[in-house]
Amino acid sequence: MTHPWKSSGSKRTVWWYYEPSPAIMHYLSDMRDAIRYGVTKSYLHWKDNGTIPSPIDLRREMKSWFDSNYGYAKHHINPVCRSSTAILRSFRKNNRDKKYPQVNRLAIRLDSELVKIVDGSIRVTIRPGEYEFIPINTKNKKWEEYSKHRIGEVLITDRVISLSFSIPDSREISNRKIGMDLNFSNTIGTVYDKGIREVIRKSTSNIVGIQNDFSRRRRKLQKHIRNKRKRIVKLKQTRGRQRKRINDALHKLSSSIVKEHQDSSFVLEDLRNIRKTSRPQSKKMRTYLNRWPYSQFQRMIEYKSKYKTLYVNPGGTSSECPVCGGRLKHPTWKISRCENCGKDYDRDRLSSLAITLRGLYLCGDPFTVSAIASLPSVMDEYLHTRNKPDIAGAGGTEMVYASNDIMHNNA
Repeated sequence: MTHPWKSSGSKRTVWWYYEPSPAIMHYLSDMRDAIRYGVTKSYLHWKDNGTIPSPIDLRREMKSWFDSNYGYAKHHINPVCRSSTAILRSFRKNNRDKKYPQVNRLAIRLDSELVKIVDGSIRVTIRPGEYEFIPINTKNKKWEEYSKHRIGEVLITDRVISLSFSIPDSREISNRKIGMDLNFSNTIGTVYDKGIREVIRKSTSNIVGIQNDFSRRRRKLQKHIRNKRKRIVKLKQTRGRQRKRINDALHKLSSSIVKEHQDSSFVLEDLRNIRKTSRPQSKKMRTYLNRWPYSQFQRMIEYKSKYKTLYVNPGGTSSECPVCGGRLKHPTWKISRCENCGKDYDRDRLSSLAITLRGLYLCGDPFTVSAIASLPSVMDEYLHTRNKPDIAGAGGTEMVYASNDIMHNNA
């Protein structure tokens, strides 16, 4: 049984420059000292155990020290622990040449429990019953729109204050839906509008080409540039160029898809934990899986579409037949063979059909019966065809049956 879910909304941010009071500066200085202590505790735990502690575990270790040294409200320890572990994770990932993470910036991210908008000011709870007020700059053109919603997280520095608002997704779900299956070399979608209408395909080979090209460039730089500082600078420049080209390609791809299907709701897979749950065997497959910016592409589709985007559980889209519910086998990567149906399907196209049907079930769409009833008229588009010029009806159902007969007779 699948457990699909819908996107619930998004976050929007408003920020401005301000003049901090002496009390705010003193508070930021204390929070910086507390974060330094938290980073030290996390660093020692990492060196001893090989893992960075979670903010919850760090809070247990720091609570008595924090309460004895500071008289701030109890909630202030939560952003301290989150910032400490985040700084250490960033240090481990990006600063291999440094010995120890440094905390120099006066900045803290506060929970919404410590912040409230009162009479044109932001009220920050310092201690129980003790508050500091920061005037709001309402000149931002989005302030009136965003301030109607709930405050999320607040970033306070010695120069800037930034407010995040949680904005619910009020867009409607269209009766026309497209289930999209994201692959390394293409993006395939099944269009539903009171029945299965067509299969669309967009190539993503240019994105894979950009990634492979810049990967070769980095290998050459690492091999031929012996000066360490120069090599680091060149590698950083190369990563920046690659990021810009990938973003440009993703924007063009997502814009073309949304523009061609403006009246559709897109059904996408929830791929948030795919890198943790999937275990591909080959090194090449792991490389492609880690490179492909599927999350970035999905976000672009979601915010560019005027209708609400749906997310479904990706489990079993390539192993369960959406036509009969039978178990699929994969004699080759491109083929999904259903022994119950007695047919060979194109793996990617069949996955897009399964995603579309899950989106319909998620919505309780009244036309799900017509979706199944319309399958025979477009079934040829989902069948896997072997390009044999000597078989009549190439590209159709007859060719699949004929090629299957030839394969079994030769076996």
